[in-house]
Amino acid sequence: MKKRKTLQAGNKKRQLILKVANEVFAEKGFQETTISQVAQKASIAEGSIYDYFKSKEDLLFSIPEERMEKFLSGLRAHLKGIKGAPSKLRKLIWYQLDFYEKNQDYTRILLLDLRQNPRFNRSRAYRMIRQYSKIILEIIEEGKKEKEIRKEVDPYLLRDLLLGALEHFSIRGIVMGKFPNLAVASDDLYELVISGVENKKQMITLPLEELRKFRHPGMAQPIPHKGRISAG
Repeated sequence: MKKRKTLQAGNKKRQLILKVANEVFAEKGFQETTISQVAQKASIAEGSIYDYFKSKEDLLFSIPEERMEKFLSGLRAHLKGIKGAPSKLRKLIWYQLDFYEKNQDYTRILLLDLRQNPRFNRSRAYRMIRQYSKIILEIIEEGKKEKEIRKEVDPYLLRDLLLGALEHFSIRGIVMGKFPNLAVASDDLYELVISGVENKKQMITLPLEELRKFRHPGMAQPIPHKGRISAG
């Protein structure tokens, strides 16, 4: 029982350090922040931070691990029961924008600090981000298989286009201090990025003589034009 309480206390302290570091890094920037500033705001001894994290960079890389676990579990829950790749991608767009808006300190660190650090690509958190990337690719492939997305679409290019647009929306929100209206932004982004790759209803081209058969009963005169005409 005592050991369990010790573990719980240790985990609680670690979570406190991560929470405070997230706030301080977002406010001051990673390069300008010191471990002593994190310790001071958390009201703990500076040396105790090193009981949980090897360095300031290790502390930075640990922040997205917990957030990505919540992000991925929440995304999977939101996608349950949704049918069709286009509908799943619409939900995914909304979900990421919503998550970034609700976690603006974390979003600032992720996009402005972590993305710029080449060593981040070797971290556990980055591998979790790649899981998210894999989910997007799986949805795109599902759409191509079900003929909801055009077969010639490059799934990797579409994924990169989608993620780039989402990050641009979010960075603009960080810089301007105000995130865009989620409902409007997610719908607009969906229309711009996703609807362009959907399989559209094909135009049906009929010879003019065939089309005359379907003219309104009240039409007294035959259609005077020759050739072919397209009907949607």
